[in-house]
Amino acid sequence: MVDAAFFGGGAAAPVPLPAGVERPQTVRALTEKRWGVLALSAAGCRRLSDAPEAVCACGTVLLPSEWTGLASRQIRAERVVSCGLSARDSLTFSSMGDRDGVVCVQRALLRPDGGQVEPQELPLVCPGGQTEDLLTIIGLGLLL
Repeated sequence: MVDAAFFGGGAAAPVPLPAGVERPQTVRALTEKRWGVLALSAAGCRRLSDAPEAVCACGTVLLPSEWTGLASRQIRAERVVSCGLSARDSLTFSSMGDRDGVVCVQRALLRPDGGQVEPQELPLVCPGGQTEDLLTIIGLGLLL
């Protein structure tokens, strides 16, 4: 199994994490190892940016689209997957209701095992809340 993590910056994940995904609690813990797949919430991105000397490394990073600039400054990643509500994001919602939605994988995503997640639409029941954070966790599940 690949080393995978979700960094919520102290905030709770909006949905349960996939099995085996670690939850580093501090920026230091986040930067102490290289992750195969790393997902950051908006709060996690904020905490990382508040420590400009901290740099983390990973194969693939999933993060909210408004934080993709962080990848050039503090995240050494082979692949960056943006998650948000823009047509430019790799993971987005093509539709969303109060309790359900359709996640759209806009382009092929490379998995750590060398396989690919092909562009597709996935219907799901989802709670309200931070949509970008939810998308990063869905992306984790797709890549693992």
